[in-house]
Amino acid sequence: MENAKTIIEEGIERWNAHDREGFLALYDEAIRFVDEPTGHELHGREEFGKGFYDLWAEAYPDNKIKDPLVFAEGDLVCMQAHFTGTHTGTYHGPDAEMPATGKRIDGPYAFIAEVREGKVMSARIYYDRLSTLEQEGIVTPEVLAQLPVG
Repeated sequence: MENAKTIIEEGIERWNAHDREGFLALYDEAIRFVDEPTGHELHGREEFGKGFYDLWAEAYPDNKIKDPLVFAEGDLVCMQAHFTGTHTGTYHGPDAEMPATGKRIDGPYAFIAEVREGKVMSARIYYDRLSTLEQEGIVTPEVLAQLPVG
């Protein structure tokens, strides 16, 4: 049986190869996924495929996971990496739709997963939404300076 770290490393390879089915096969049918910055939860492999994999693959078709650092302790795995890609498709997020900007992003993130019996059972992702929106040109320091405080 593969260890937890190996499963996540294989997931990186499959993601970067744009192998949707291979990537999703590493996740349990009952996966519970939490996007911590938005609080959005996905339950089950099908919902995870549509609400996570498809969302990013459609909005950033040339995306890659770069510079991954993966470490594990037993069934728990942490990964720090950068998501890179050019926003050429529509982003269909849980709280907003965003048309393509044509801008390239490089977003650092952290991913924490529990792996049992060779499948990811649960996972959480952490990233800086504001940084991504700044790279997209949607939010600028000038816009932020005009927001009311308090």
